[in-house]
Amino acid sequence: MVRDDHRPKVLIIDNKEEILAKVQPALSDDYAIFEAHNGTAAVDISLKEDISIVLLDLELDSHCADNENAGLCTLEKIIQRNPLAKVIVAYGNSERQNVMRALEKGAFDVFARPINLDELKIVLHRACHRLEIEQEALPAHGPDNQLPFQRMIGSSAVMKSVFSTIDKIAETDVPVLILGESGTGKELVANAIHSKSARRNGPFVPINCGAIPEALLESELFGNEKGAFTGAVAHRRGKIDYAQGGTLFLDEIGDLAPTLQVKILRFLQEKTIERVGGREAIPVDCRVIAATHRNMAETIQENRFRADLYFRLAVVKIVLPPLRQREDDVVQIAHHLLQSFSMELKKPTKKLSIDAVEAIRGHSWPGNIRELQNRIKRALVLADGSFIGPADLELERASGSFSGWTLRQATEELQREIIAKKLHDSNGNISRAARSLGISRPTLYDLMSRHGLDFRTS
Repeated sequence: MVRDDHRPKVLIIDNKEEILAKVQPALSDDYAIFEAHNGTAAVDISLKEDISIVLLDLELDSHCADNENAGLCTLEKIIQRNPLAKVIVAYGNSERQNVMRALEKGAFDVFARPINLDELKIVLHRACHRLEIEQEALPAHGPDNQLPFQRMIGSSAVMKSVFSTIDKIAETDVPVLILGESGTGKELVANAIHSKSARRNGPFVPINCGAIPEALLESELFGNEKGAFTGAVAHRRGKIDYAQGGTLFLDEIGDLAPTLQVKILRFLQEKTIERVGGREAIPVDCRVIAATHRNMAETIQENRFRADLYFRLAVVKIVLPPLRQREDDVVQIAHHLLQSFSMELKKPTKKLSIDAVEAIRGHSWPGNIRELQNRIKRALVLADGSFIGPADLELERASGSFSGWTLRQATEELQREIIAKKLHDSNGNISRAARSLGISRPTLYDLMSRHGLDFRTS
């Protein structure tokens, strides 16, 4: 009989008594152990006892529908009923072909039998730690009880596909290229990959290749020796060096100057760098994730980006959909932002009116999530009463009416839409958009900031 205590609960699913006799005594000091001999009993026990740590033998005797492996069936049912469950799979020689399928279905880790108990204890400790972190990250309450995936909200099919890809590649070290319009959350995806990887305890080092002047970017990336150039008064490490043991995130890689593209390619090939003004080859062990809002096929065709560097970076591509293509995610995100900004600004929580929800659904969101953040935060600060309406979000046109708008409000909204369209048509090229609008670059930057449009960062 399991004593009532505060030990983490572990469910062992195995129909071999000799395995149970070996594992249970080794774990019982640190864990409350539950047993099940088949998948049906296992699912019932995991739900009844609220167990999220499971040790599953893949070689259960019975089979499921369509002659599916019983261990895989059980794994799938447990994950479906508890997405946070950490299922550790044990397998023998006859089940090697199902190991990859188990990982694809959500297994936390796998072990070949006979199980090394010391290694198992380490993995169980890691599973408990991961579970604690994920449970603490969950909101106490939220719309539709949506569970955030590494700070990303969404239940649309396109985002589920993105989450699935992150899960599959996180534990590998393959380079990743994240593509998508500005404001879609590319840095969040890069952070999620890092947080779920074996490098999670190392640094995550982002650098925006489009925001730093070319003359300074080489030193920012690679570092410099004292006296390497005017103003280099001291030895300085670069961002790549700081990413040692962790992940380097090269944001807006599509804006990288050709000379630096060559140096980044050499770094990816040789895993070493040379500081500006230095000759020593410095080895750097880090994973590289890059992102851009640009159409890379066009950029390569126009000889503005090296094809060989592109293929080095794009071993895996993740294409982030714009907010307008994410079904009802926009409403979920809006509710989440309301709660977050209320706490951040120490403001009473407000609710979205029915008209506001319809206006949010109907808007095209050219600035994506960043634009949504801007409108929600502004509405939370300025709206009177306990409800936020379309006018508070400056989205009254989206609900089909100019009623209640001043001439200034209508002019502001029209100006914002024209700027957003010009930026989109110019593929985020600030100079081209400014020329098209007949204004200077500084003026365009000011207007982008004012309207919550930022097409230069992820």
